[in-house]
Amino acid sequence: MKKVYIVAEIGCNHNGSKELAKKMVDEAKKCGVDAVKFQTFNSSLLISKYADKAEYQKRTTGENESQLEMTRKLELSHEDYLYLRDYAISLGLEVFSTAFDFESIAFLEKEKQKIWKIPSGEITNLPYLEKIGSIEIENKLIILSTGMSTIEEIKKAIEILQSKKKNRIIILHCNTEYPTPDEDVNISAIQDLQEHFPNYEIGFSDHSVGCIGAIMAVSYGISFIEKHFTLDKNFPGPDHKASATPQELKELVENVKRAEIIYGTGIKKVTTSEAKNKKIARKSIIAKKKIKKGEIFTEDNLICKRPGSGISPMYWHEIIGKQAEYDFEEDELIKSSYFKNEE
Repeated sequence: MKKVYIVAEIGCNHNGSKELAKKMVDEAKKCGVDAVKFQTFNSSLLISKYADKAEYQKRTTGENESQLEMTRKLELSHEDYLYLRDYAISLGLEVFSTAFDFESIAFLEKEKQKIWKIPSGEITNLPYLEKIGSIEIENKLIILSTGMSTIEEIKKAIEILQSKKKNRIIILHCNTEYPTPDEDVNISAIQDLQEHFPNYEIGFSDHSVGCIGAIMAVSYGISFIEKHFTLDKNFPGPDHKASATPQELKELVENVKRAEIIYGTGIKKVTTSEAKNKKIARKSIIAKKKIKKGEIFTEDNLICKRPGSGISPMYWHEIIGKQAEYDFEEDELIKSSYFKNEE
């Protein structure tokens, strides 16, 4: 299978601190991810002062401030993002950021960002989709999250993204609840996306607890996994409690890589590791008792026992009625010029 690309979604879990964000990049690198992702936004262009918080945001940050006030604390300046981008690249990581408004899109376009993540909340934002779809950057990749979306809404979003320029798009199965309850993760919906969008790669934006969802997703042949990341679930901010700690992210990466190997080739065949056990575990046709040369082989003087290095029991009916060409002791492998031993 194709290697799964794993992204540590730092998002806004740096709480607006460049220093904390840098530590997160360091830890993400240690966890073995392929890339780190940030979020670039101007809160005033993203959120109305009348916008309410999501229920999970109220649970994690209280109800005394508005969504706009909460989000302003999480902004990262353009200068800080560029510093963190260059630092992540110096560690051998890929890095990109989700733009949430046109000012942020323009900034990242000027920086020639190649990977463009469209969050679930923007999948019905027509002018936003048109803008990102039309960006002219070599080897551009669009990652489309589909939380809260129907198949028809996904189809429409892709139609818009492809209307002015043909783009490579990876579609992510996603549930937009933080954390996602187990009963709503619905990993098998990946297959539904694969059936409706056979010409696109499918991935998984994982908001569930732990790494079992990501591991299960690998069995569907996905190519991309994104997981929210934090250094401490108890940090202030809306997303920390639903994010993976360094230990959890490390376990996810290790288990996804193992799942890739376990997924295999899809071709049923005898593997190298098991081939050596065939003679041990299988059976051969064996003398049930002493047999003299010239005797007829019958069900009374033959039996099937281990090892499997003699004549296969699959020739049982063919060997019954044949004449013994040698003397055989009890438990001795039967030999015959008519049949080849497995040795």
